[in-house]
Amino acid sequence: MEPRAIIEVDGADVRWNDFTNLSVENTVYLAADSFDCTLNNNLMLSDWLRKNQEVRIYIGYVKDIHSWNKSQLKHIFTGRIDGVKPNFDSSKTVKIIGRDYSAPMIDTEYSVSYNDVTSSDVASILAKKYGLTPIVTATDNKVDREMWVNKKEWEVIQGLADMEGFVCYVTKDKELYFGERNDSDENIIDSFIYTQGLKSNCKIEFDDSSIDVINKVTVRHWIHDRKQLIEASSQNDFLINQMGQTKERIEYVAKAKTNQAAKEYADKLLKEYSRQVITGNGTRFPGNPGLYAEGKINAINFGRFSGTYYINKVVHQMSKNEGYINSFDITNIRPDDAQQYRSDLYENNGKKY
Repeated sequence: MEPRAIIEVDGADVRWNDFTNLSVENTVYLAADSFDCTLNNNLMLSDWLRKNQEVRIYIGYVKDIHSWNKSQLKHIFTGRIDGVKPNFDSSKTVKIIGRDYSAPMIDTEYSVSYNDVTSSDVASILAKKYGLTPIVTATDNKVDREMWVNKKEWEVIQGLADMEGFVCYVTKDKELYFGERNDSDENIIDSFIYTQGLKSNCKIEFDDSSIDVINKVTVRHWIHDRKQLIEASSQNDFLINQMGQTKERIEYVAKAKTNQAAKEYADKLLKEYSRQVITGNGTRFPGNPGLYAEGKINAINFGRFSGTYYINKVVHQMSKNEGYINSFDITNIRPDDAQQYRSDLYENNGKKY
């Protein structure tokens, strides 16, 4: 089986002979997935390539390198070109970079005010604005002004998803999903196995630290009709004394209709957030096109670090010289439950388009 990729630009496939290398970064919901691809420019592809052209990327393995097509590969990305960078030197190449369809909402300030709209109304409005198919679960909670003032559209819709206990993301099929987490998210999608020597299918460096441990959780719910704030907190005094500071996380839980219910949710969440966070980063080879951010993997033969982990970032890297591999970051707590992913909407490791 040989690795292959197809880059489709505005419905036209770039020839495999023009392909040099490709990197697709898949991240948690608050960030945009991104890609960069370098192509041979001998045929002056740079004259055809433009910003905002739609890009679809397919990657995988084929049995016969002389007879293969797109149907044998896995569709892993859909987005638009953010930049075209031709390089007229001895190599004569052109690089294209871009992000998925969440990018416009990440870049745009929320500027429209509506009266008496629900969270699901806002999700449907934004889906329509950007030509996305809405996969939206209806909600009853009215949106408070503080949810959208001076914020980006993507920050607003993610905050509303938090408030409802939902997740929100844009799929590679140009759907805006706003609803409960799918049960399939708990399925194991791959096993990372360590064996000394050449039989390992990955390399991982683990980090067992207290950096992202939360020792206090406050649950809130604003009941719009009654103008009433429901709030309750739970804290781990032992961890507060041990860490020398209070690290609080505020959760908006729509199902917390009473202070007692809010306290029960706070107690439950604190048990999860106060666990020691174990993270890891590494490389898996050969690459797996089925790996994606928030997918659950099984780590085998790593001693006390063996167990299940969530992927918080995976990069699909393919080149004609080095083949296809994945690099990844993992954590033993679901990524959207880790505090650092709520503090930075989109930096993409320092790359800004």
